[in-house]
Amino acid sequence: MKIKMKKLLLLLFCSSGLFAGSLRLYNDSAYKLRAVIRAADGTMVGEMIILPDHYNTWSDQYPSFGPGGQQYGGNSSQSMTPYLVHWHCLDGELYGVCPNLATGAAVTAQGCEGPRYCKPPKKKKKSPYGAHEDDEQLYKTQPQSNASDS
Repeated sequence: MKIKMKKLLLLLFCSSGLFAGSLRLYNDSAYKLRAVIRAADGTMVGEMIILPDHYNTWSDQYPSFGPGGQQYGGNSSQSMTPYLVHWHCLDGELYGVCPNLATGAAVTAQGCEGPRYCKPPKKKKKSPYGAHEDDEQLYKTQPQSNASDS
């Protein structure tokens, strides 16, 4: 009796992973990108912003393993695979598209089809009231004078 119970628990434990879909998303570009994951029927199932040279894992059971993840949709009676990943620049322009992705696939932004380019951000105008915390001049180091110079 105990052996049958152990086999049943082992079978249930092992099969639970079969129903989880996941993708490994790697932003190998020089831009901050938004990855949008869609199911086979076109339903948006998740999205996340990924920094340059960073990766994140999307799962249909967990929105992300890390910051910036969002999960959509609900329980679908249809197959969610193959997945489709759209990479977008933060201004909304398309960076690239990766179609026909199987569960567990590793996806790179540069390996997708599309323009694979983002417009550089517009430079901010300088404020007449002085420096802002975003200004580069606040982070530049000033040459230090030695006490022996005086």
